[in-house]
Amino acid sequence: MLELVAARLIAPTLGVSLYTWTSVIGVVLGGVSLGNYLGGRLADRWPARSTLAFVYLAAAGASLVVLAVLPFVGSLELPRSAPALVQVLWVTAILFLLPSTVLGAPTPLLTRLTLDSVAETGRVVGRIQAAAALGSVLGAFATGFFFVSWFGTRHIVAGVAGVLLLLAVLAGLPRALARVWIVGLLAAVVVASGWASRSPCTRESAYYCIRVVPGKVSFTTPSGRRVVTEPAQQTLYLDHLVHALVDLADPTDLLYTYEQQYASVLARVVPHGGRLDAFFAGGGGFVFPRYVAHEYRGSVVVAEIDPAVTSVARELLGLRTSPRLRVVSEDARVALERLPPWTRFDAVFGDAFDDYEVPYHLATREFDALVAAHLRPGGLYLVNVIDGVHDDFLRSEVRTLRAVFPYVALVRPASGWPPSRDRSTYVLVAAKREPARALPVVSAVDLATFMRGGRSVLLTDDHAPVDTLLAPVFSQSLSRR
Repeated sequence: MLELVAARLIAPTLGVSLYTWTSVIGVVLGGVSLGNYLGGRLADRWPARSTLAFVYLAAAGASLVVLAVLPFVGSLELPRSAPALVQVLWVTAILFLLPSTVLGAPTPLLTRLTLDSVAETGRVVGRIQAAAALGSVLGAFATGFFFVSWFGTRHIVAGVAGVLLLLAVLAGLPRALARVWIVGLLAAVVVASGWASRSPCTRESAYYCIRVVPGKVSFTTPSGRRVVTEPAQQTLYLDHLVHALVDLADPTDLLYTYEQQYASVLARVVPHGGRLDAFFAGGGGFVFPRYVAHEYRGSVVVAEIDPAVTSVARELLGLRTSPRLRVVSEDARVALERLPPWTRFDAVFGDAFDDYEVPYHLATREFDALVAAHLRPGGLYLVNVIDGVHDDFLRSEVRTLRAVFPYVALVRPASGWPPSRDRSTYVLVAAKREPARALPVVSAVDLATFMRGGRSVLLTDDHAPVDTLLAPVFSQSLSRR
């Protein structure tokens, strides 16, 4: 349970990436291994139920330490010059190495206390290991499928501490110390549960810590532009990143540059008030779906995998669904695959790319082919891509789109061309044929020069190293916070 919530707890600070999951899994496995070793030493020296009880008691305390240290994680980071993977590993170890180590100790103690003779060693060890594995499976399923969305991560940690406290009592904590320790830790669990209710999240789902901040907010966009929102605007954060700026009063007020580029491209192809059937891979703040529904006739289908994001958008961000603006709570790829083969769109928008958190299966050649199958002959596929430093992911996206679409272009960035070495937002346009009207894109010559200037990978379902391609962006993001 702690392993699953670990990534969610650090996501608002560090995001979710291959680095975070690798660090969490590695730290927990390392802690459990160290705990197994120390537990074996304890089992040989003090083979008693009271020892097991104190281990459970220590595990309850170590779990509460996670909640105590969590608010100070930002101040415990390494210097900015440290590599990103080391920074993530350091923060993860501070939070979860201690509880993982203590929770690895009960297994050898239980084995030692259960053994009556050497002849039973294989059966006893096998039974306890099987029980431990079954407990891990049940804990993982219950936490991932139900508990995170029901209770939130902080309440889960407090609940784990409470269960471990109960196990300490059941294991036989000495009476002389039981009352003092139990009362003290029980009070700590109650306090921790109350503190957990003060989560920074407006809502916590299985996917994100969702925050909606009303009024004036100051931040830097992925393209490096400093933005100060107006009092009437809402800012949507998914984990640690600003995901949308929403003007509740005016759905045509597009505050992000890439949304303005989307609108500029559409206006060249379909005049305002014309018919436009659109599909969106990702909803977020639903800013551009609202814009399309307001400015064009036709239908808008949005595939937003997280129903909690859609719910928050309805309650706080002005989303009004209707037969013309429909939301399906599915992964965009699954939603497209389930559509009848004759369903076609005038435009498909790829808006599920968020910094170094990229759903790789929406960036592959196979997904591009699926999009092409649901585009009308003159339809457009517009993809929002965030990259920087080396821009290897952007080159790979261009190369992959070219494997499916005859026409692929890059909308001229607001920051100019060629790109800088900083994190930036780009919009790619792909189509089955070149649009009749010229689009505001980088010239073919300049794009060809850009493609020759660095590494690119053909992204497929079998090989899509997007985390590796975006690792420099992740490192730059951490160093500039």
